[in-house]
Amino acid sequence: MDKNILSIFNAKKVIGLYVSQDTVDLVLLKSSLGGPKLIKFGQVYIHPKETQHNGEIIPDAQAGNVSITQGDLSEKNKTKEEYIIEAIKKVFKENNVKPGDVITAIPSEETMVRYFQMPKIPKQERKAAVNFEAKRYIPFRMEDVVSDFQVLPSKTIPNSMDVVFVAVKKNTIEQYLNMLIAAGLRPMIIESAPFSLMRAFNAAGQINTKINTAIVNINLGTLNVSILRNGVPYIIRDIPLSEIAPEDKSFEPVFEKILAEIKLSFDFYEKQFPNEVIDKIIIYSKLPLGNWHEIVGKELQIPVEIGDPLRGIKVKSGVVPARAAVCFGLALRGLAEPFIDINLCKEKSLVYKKKELFLRMVFLEASIAVFLLIVLKVFTIRATVPLTNELNKTLSERPKAEVNIKSDNIADLEKIKNEMETRKYILENLISSRTYLTSRLQGIVKILPKNMWLSEMSFEEKIDKKDTSKITRFFNIKGYYVIDEKIGDKDVANVFLSALKETKGINNGMYRADIVSVKRMEIKGKKVSSFEISLVGP
Repeated sequence: MDKNILSIFNAKKVIGLYVSQDTVDLVLLKSSLGGPKLIKFGQVYIHPKETQHNGEIIPDAQAGNVSITQGDLSEKNKTKEEYIIEAIKKVFKENNVKPGDVITAIPSEETMVRYFQMPKIPKQERKAAVNFEAKRYIPFRMEDVVSDFQVLPSKTIPNSMDVVFVAVKKNTIEQYLNMLIAAGLRPMIIESAPFSLMRAFNAAGQINTKINTAIVNINLGTLNVSILRNGVPYIIRDIPLSEIAPEDKSFEPVFEKILAEIKLSFDFYEKQFPNEVIDKIIIYSKLPLGNWHEIVGKELQIPVEIGDPLRGIKVKSGVVPARAAVCFGLALRGLAEPFIDINLCKEKSLVYKKKELFLRMVFLEASIAVFLLIVLKVFTIRATVPLTNELNKTLSERPKAEVNIKSDNIADLEKIKNEMETRKYILENLISSRTYLTSRLQGIVKILPKNMWLSEMSFEEKIDKKDTSKITRFFNIKGYYVIDEKIGDKDVANVFLSALKETKGINNGMYRADIVSVKRMEIKGKKVSSFEISLVGP
């Protein structure tokens, strides 16, 4: 069970959903330091003529103050699938749980679970080999089923492996997936219901993998017997029972049949494994057992325990869950070890994960683009402010084309003309030799190496007071880059420096470029180097 300290700050929530014969069960669990915590539980009866009362499923006639309206009667033409979809939506709405990713299960009677042993095979060849071997145990063509398997190291035969193989007919799984999708859900995992039951009792500490354990699950119309050896289900049997109504006064005939089927299952197991015996029985039932489990223990001379899935879960105050061990086991799969790692909708869940990854990447790229636009805007504003100031200063200081002619002497006029042409030449030289920071910034963006970022840039032009045609430019660049152990610290800076020298938009008017400093340091656990490069000219 996940009980690390990070679960306090990043608590995981998992929804388990199970469509049983008569109800839709929902369990919302949350990870915590003390183990899984039950946040929400919901149960909705599928058929409109029956409802819940005090956690039990009973006919409407016994529910008290419940009547069938004309609207209910008009729903008689609905299919069972439509009723199930409505029940799924209702259980989410009533418990204020947002539909989304769910872990769910197919009822045991709809799935085929087989155990067999094979020689140890390399991982890359297992799928084809297991599917070929499974043809001996599945009464359908492999093309007509959806399947998955888990390989476990054999504890009895050297150089062999135990295989738990599960298959379900394609039309069954497709029908189930269509109902879940129609209800607005994303099924991430679908398994066989007995595995969910095993996980619930395992989390409750009721299963010991060192002893052989039988799990007996009694529903209103079916009996399921699972026998675990070393924690692996070797036998899973589904036996139909006669129709049982909750208002029946006596279940004695049914219990007699159940006891006979349990004995038959045990006999079959012990014939397959003559040296093995059943050490423990866990009974879980939707029927009131009374003291029947004690009778089973005395009859079979085997310790019997009542299944209690809540033993391994913290229950939130005010939440009173009904009997839905399968649903608890499903929610636990998202918070604990899977016990048996079978997923009958891997392809579907892979599609959901790829779609989710795609959306995350789109969002991330959009966020980065917005961030870069903001950074570019900040840089542009910072860069244009000094340029605007320089322009205003230049305009204010530019020579005025005013001529004060005090004499009409030709020699004096020639002198004035020569002075004006000299001033014009100096002004044109200043304007033609002026450079701008914007083009340099655009050039730097194109040549900036990967894993390098800039922290500060400054650009300055100084006019020689004695010779106004002479302009000295200073361009300082400071930044950091992540250290690559394969490349020297100064090599990265030298590569960047060479690129600066070769890019015309950057080195315009500056012909000397030098590395001022390179210093190694550590930022947030990453080894980086700071650097400073200076460009001066002419």
